[in-house]
Amino acid sequence: MPILCFGADKTDNVQPSEPLGNQVEIEGNVIETMLDRKMKAKGDAVIKKGIKVIKSDLIEYDEISEKITTTGSTDINLGNMSLKGSKLDYKLSDETGRMEDATFIFKPDKKTKSKTRNGIEITNRVYSYRGDAKTIFFEGENKKRMTSSHITTCEADSDDWYLKSNSMEVNTKTDRVQAYSTSVEFKGVPILYTPYINFSLNNNRKSGFLSSTFGSTSKSGFDLQIPYYFNISPNMDATLTARYLGKRGPLADGEYRYMGENFSGIDKIQLLSHDEASGKDNRYFVNLSHSHKLDNGLSAYYDFQKVSDNDYFGDLSSSIQTTSTINLPQRAGIRYTNDGWNMNLLAEKFQTLTTASNSPYQRLPQINLIKSAKSNNFQSDFKSEWVYFDRDSKFIFDNNNKVTGSRLSITETIGAPIRRSYGYIEPKIGVNMRSYSLNNTTGSNYSSNKNLIIPTVSINSGVYFDREVNIFNENYNNSIEPQLSYIYTPYVDQSMVPLFDTGVSSVNMGTLFNGNIFNGVDRISDTNQISAGLTSRLINKNGIQSITGSIAQSYYFNDQKVYQSISNKSRNYSNIFASINTRISRSLNLAGSWEYDPDYNKILRNTITTKYNPDIGKFVNFSYRMSNDDLLKEINLAGQWPLGNRFYSIGRFNYDLLRSETIEIVGGIEYDGGCWVARTVFDRISLPTSPVANYTFFVQLELNGLGNIGTDANSLNKFLYRNVPGVRTVNELPDANRQANFN
Repeated sequence: MPILCFGADKTDNVQPSEPLGNQVEIEGNVIETMLDRKMKAKGDAVIKKGIKVIKSDLIEYDEISEKITTTGSTDINLGNMSLKGSKLDYKLSDETGRMEDATFIFKPDKKTKSKTRNGIEITNRVYSYRGDAKTIFFEGENKKRMTSSHITTCEADSDDWYLKSNSMEVNTKTDRVQAYSTSVEFKGVPILYTPYINFSLNNNRKSGFLSSTFGSTSKSGFDLQIPYYFNISPNMDATLTARYLGKRGPLADGEYRYMGENFSGIDKIQLLSHDEASGKDNRYFVNLSHSHKLDNGLSAYYDFQKVSDNDYFGDLSSSIQTTSTINLPQRAGIRYTNDGWNMNLLAEKFQTLTTASNSPYQRLPQINLIKSAKSNNFQSDFKSEWVYFDRDSKFIFDNNNKVTGSRLSITETIGAPIRRSYGYIEPKIGVNMRSYSLNNTTGSNYSSNKNLIIPTVSINSGVYFDREVNIFNENYNNSIEPQLSYIYTPYVDQSMVPLFDTGVSSVNMGTLFNGNIFNGVDRISDTNQISAGLTSRLINKNGIQSITGSIAQSYYFNDQKVYQSISNKSRNYSNIFASINTRISRSLNLAGSWEYDPDYNKILRNTITTKYNPDIGKFVNFSYRMSNDDLLKEINLAGQWPLGNRFYSIGRFNYDLLRSETIEIVGGIEYDGGCWVARTVFDRISLPTSPVANYTFFVQLELNGLGNIGTDANSLNKFLYRNVPGVRTVNELPDANRQANFN
């Protein structure tokens, strides 16, 4: 096949007069030359310049103007974009021209890859686009304008959905697509019209309207959201959403995000000028947060949250995590870290969304200073805190409740741990010092001034034994790990000081060896105890723990008077705590933990969890939790399972056995259309702030590579991730798992 080159010297064995990328190369079965400037290639004609390759039945080329004219079927390869049409007029010099009756395929620079979310590996997809246009105008490097065009991410044999536009501009360099007088058709039915839309070919950020979303809740009715996204800079963006609630009226919702090398922050504001359902005016929610890294180990932060009224979350949110919020923090602080020293200066208040007396104290201010040091033989831990506690007058209900004032606490612990491969021994001695200066103590049980010094001595030890065992013809390493601990803290009367930020901890396997059953520093447990525990593991040849079991109990040589004064409980031994975690198979795990009361021969607390996960996107979680104090007894069942024929189920059932009522029900169906995904999710939730349950219905159509129609994607995804931990939506599944569910 004859080949001719232009733009290079014709002398042999010399360097080209122009870079190789500027050479024009033309070939064909037959090549004709006219007037030494025009070329005509016939039959399998090809012309190349750099990465550009044009193929046609007949190509005419003018060397002076670099103009190309083709006749017959024409293919253009521009690297990440290829086009095909019936006729082409094109100038290589400035990359302008037009193509008639064209089809095109765009393959983005980014590649589909995996990322991790909460320890779960998910597929992060980037899509290829294809389409057609009556005419494509080439308007310079990387820029095309299309008339009467269609674009989709569906495969060549499928037109399930496409974006239809009178005029579309594509810039593959800036990754920007702008379309005018546009409609979206799904299964041949127009479902959305917009006079203007813009989106990214590489899923990059672009300013413009995001997909409108809608949903419905029983408390607020139909919920329509129209968001506009501002791509202010690479490290700054904002979203302004016009929202309409059928039962309440229009609501404005704004979010501003920013990030720098040493700082970041998020500001959120919601405003409902008049609530038609409640009759309240000027309802709002504000959340301002910022963190800033300064020089020389200094950093600063603030977090300010406020709502207009106590019922705001209960009326306007469907999330149990949000509606159960009763204390909104309003805090600011400075941290310092250098050479093992850590300091934190904090001022903190709360907006309490209840009239109960358990509102937390304000800290105006609080100063913490911490220092840890290690040497070859010793370890020292120093902790100090000074804080002034104040309280809003509306939460003062009795004389004890009105007490405010300052507290200085200093704790110093020195240990000399000895650790070997076969075991360890960790002796420690510590002292807790507190000084109170209190106000408003008249009529209360507390003293105006009080100084307390409480020492603690402890020694913790453990050894490791292991052996090889054979079970069911499988070899395992079996370890036995006994642990023994002794703690002594003398009794010091502390009843004359208030409980500013201290309560009784939930005793479990981990805290049993701590000795102090209180959290906070207003109470230190007196104890003279020895604690014993035993852990055993069965580890297979791959290093995976097949079975792990533990059991522990404490014995008290004296009554714990500080704890007894609060709980009215006293005995010389603790409950027995036990736990087990088994990997029955690659797909099935079972775990349980128990707290057993030997006096009454009954289980006080019990948690059983199991997970069956045979494959990605196919799992069921079950848990049962109970406590014998009539506060908790519930079951929770959640999971995701492919149903075949491209359908997936997602669900959760959370039931309160004590009250015989449903806490929450979630049911959802996803359908994998290949280039689109449809999902619908129903949620029924009992709100802690309202006697009436809230019902929410989510509907979403995800057009791959374009966006979502229906419920806001971020809101729905967060809802699913919270209710069904480990869930992957269809487009987050690997291709192999999706294809296995097609039939």
